[in-house]
Amino acid sequence: MKIFKNISYNDFCQLDIYAPEKEDFETIVYFHGGGLSGGDKEFFAVAEQFVEFGYGVVSANYRMYSDGVKFPVFLFDAADAVAYVKKHIGEYGGNGNLYIDGGSAGAWLTVMLCVDPSYLRNVGVDTAEIKGWISDSAQMTSHFNAQHLEYGRAQWVQRIDELAPLYYVDEKTHFSKMLLIFYEHDLPCRPEQNMLFYKAVLHFNPQADICYRSLKGGHCVGLFEKDEDGLFPHVKETIAWLKKE
Repeated sequence: MKIFKNISYNDFCQLDIYAPEKEDFETIVYFHGGGLSGGDKEFFAVAEQFVEFGYGVVSANYRMYSDGVKFPVFLFDAADAVAYVKKHIGEYGGNGNLYIDGGSAGAWLTVMLCVDPSYLRNVGVDTAEIKGWISDSAQMTSHFNAQHLEYGRAQWVQRIDELAPLYYVDEKTHFSKMLLIFYEHDLPCRPEQNMLFYKAVLHFNPQADICYRSLKGGHCVGLFEKDEDGLFPHVKETIAWLKKE
């Protein structure tokens, strides 16, 4: 595995690239969790497993509330990261085929980029160019920290507004394919939110290539604890989904 650390993709943020020892690989762009106020792009253990299956991984930081920014700056950064990878991954052996992935707040970013194409469009990327979307325990209603810090609401109020991926789901919601991962003992209402998102997408587009996996354990545990096979469940489920192509 070849590792390239702390590459600046815009004036504010950096990303890390984990590349297999081969050419012409597909790439997973990953956004970390942390409630839009914490977390970091360090992703070695999970990235290593994806690379063993032949995929490149790019893990990107983005500005957060802890950096003094507000909605939608973190989405601007996420879009910049995708555009940078699309333009430059060939220099590291990638073939330009991208999947967007994220955990928790990073999953929220992932789904928001998908259902509101304006962010990627503004940086010259068509969402139709993205081969797939992976969401690990995204909040599909208004993000709890965003609504609290933007509007002073109680964090666990369930709302659907511009801070919610569900707000953007309609007859224009089309994407290549999407995998939703959530957990039996996830954060409050998180499984139900993901099922509502799943059903809403299929209501408007019955042919949508969307599926879900409900895994054992608590919030995003599949990104941090290995299973009996020595794999992170997030990796195992994602690879199985990718190999269905």
